[in-house]
Amino acid sequence: MAEAAAPLDVSPEAIAALVAQGAAALQLPGVLDATEAGAESRRIVDQDALALLVGVTHDMRSPLSSMLVLVERLRSGQAGPLTPAQERQLGLLYSAAFGLASMTNDALDFARGTPSTASAASVSFSVTDVLRSIRQVVQPIAEEKGLLLRCSGPTADRRMGQPAILHRVLLNLVTNALKYTSSGTVTVTATAIGAGSLCFQVDDTGRGMPSEVLASLATPVWGGPFSSGSFSGSGLGLGMCRRLLGDLGSDLEIESLQPIGTRVQFTLDLPAP
Repeated sequence: MAEAAAPLDVSPEAIAALVAQGAAALQLPGVLDATEAGAESRRIVDQDALALLVGVTHDMRSPLSSMLVLVERLRSGQAGPLTPAQERQLGLLYSAAFGLASMTNDALDFARGTPSTASAASVSFSVTDVLRSIRQVVQPIAEEKGLLLRCSGPTADRRMGQPAILHRVLLNLVTNALKYTSSGTVTVTATAIGAGSLCFQVDDTGRGMPSEVLASLATPVWGGPFSSGSFSGSGLGLGMCRRLLGDLGSDLEIESLQPIGTRVQFTLDLPAP
């Protein structure tokens, strides 16, 4: 007959001894080496991925720039007169190439950790000119989707600031709004707040964003919530916008209500000259 098993010791002392044995096992050289080796492997993979991203995006810039120049020449009629259909098609091609070039620059800056130009000296510029430039790029997209694109600037138009950063941020936001709006309008407004600040708003009548997507927008990710369902994309553009605005002491504020639409806004100190 087999001997009866000894009763299990569940006293506090016995449990404490088991815990101590487990803690000691976690400090075994083999276990520690395996953990460190895993971290080192991940670091090497991250470095390789970053180097690949820098190389690919860097090599993409030259052909994209050539494409933009060529399309611009065709749109200007240097190769002969265009039909209305050809003008529309070239407009769409230019918008797509410009958006791809902007995304490539964003990715390259992110990968390199390139500082923004926020520390550069402020220059006098026209807010209306910035809005007009953005409209020229994205208007073919709005027309193709049957959307009404509206832009309005402040009464006091001349401001001191960094127009290149403002253009880059607004272009990202307007492109996103057009991308996720299937009917209705996209409206861009710049409203004076006090003596030297402007509030920029981009409103769309799209389907709005689910709460889980809205909560994830603070962090630029690859393959995150944006990649699920109908919200595809990297979130890189919004991440870059936040980074640029952060250097200027501002940030994005995002409100979204399904299926009403989305409002993205930010405020910048842009005093009159």
